[in-house]
Amino acid sequence: MNPEPLIAASKAMRDLTSWLPRVAAASAPVVIEGETGSGKGRIAEALHDLSPRRNGPYEVLSCGAIAESLADSEFFGHGRGAFTHAFEAQSGRIERANGGTLVLDHVEDLALSIQAKLLRAIEDGMIQRLGESTARPVNVRFVATSRGPLKEAIALGTFRDDLYHRLSVITIPVPPLRERVEDILPLATAFLASERRRKKTLASGFSEAAAQVLSAYSWPGNVRELQSAIERAILRHEGDRPLDASALPKHMLSAGTVLRSFRSGQPTLKELERVYILWVLEHSAGTKADAARTLGISRKSLWEKCKRFGIA
Repeated sequence: MNPEPLIAASKAMRDLTSWLPRVAAASAPVVIEGETGSGKGRIAEALHDLSPRRNGPYEVLSCGAIAESLADSEFFGHGRGAFTHAFEAQSGRIERANGGTLVLDHVEDLALSIQAKLLRAIEDGMIQRLGESTARPVNVRFVATSRGPLKEAIALGTFRDDLYHRLSVITIPVPPLRERVEDILPLATAFLASERRRKKTLASGFSEAAAQVLSAYSWPGNVRELQSAIERAILRHEGDRPLDASALPKHMLSAGTVLRSFRSGQPTLKELERVYILWVLEHSAGTKADAARTLGISRKSLWEKCKRFGIA
């Protein structure tokens, strides 16, 4: 793997990343909980990259994508002749992760029928291929990810309490992006830099209005949505000037989104006016005459406001 440092400008992420090396050094199972797209996969990768197992295999198994009828073979493998068309013996994902890390992605989707067998494999460090009588030792670090607290799945009766307690020796909650606003622009800048390296854009950064919109938006899709928004925006952008707000997805470009950019306190009327003027200027076909008409003021008044607010 090619480890990259996690972006952690917010206190929540700084606290999380400062703890990761100690967690990575252990061999105990880990549960990473967080909303879809919040970065659970990157945390799991970092745990592997920072661990003594970094040179071992890194396997990701999507629990919700496995048909219940195939789960035994997928997890534990099968022997020759174990079922129809099993012409050759095959190792399972746990065995393939031997000496490394196995990520159980969306573990809450795991069928109850396989949960008891997985529990035994974690506790005993032994697996048995379907159709074989001999158990095989495995040395695997289990990392499970969940879209929400696994205790909710336990309450619904869809997840075993004993498996939860075995997996959650260490639990890492990943806050949604809307709760770590300080990370938005550093993440967006990193995604833009990545696109520059791939020669997809020449954009040199973000305009002030674009930065305001990015910071104000609630990001229901979290980091994954932010990355997609940047990739879409560069398709609408030309040249090496900063990427402006008009290139961002349309659903983000509401005045309400822009005015929500002041999350850390109560903005003054002057601050709100400045941000709204910036937003209108970037959505007025590039002319101050159009912007003035939208704002309901004269071009001279707009020029004076721009001068007073330091808007170029």
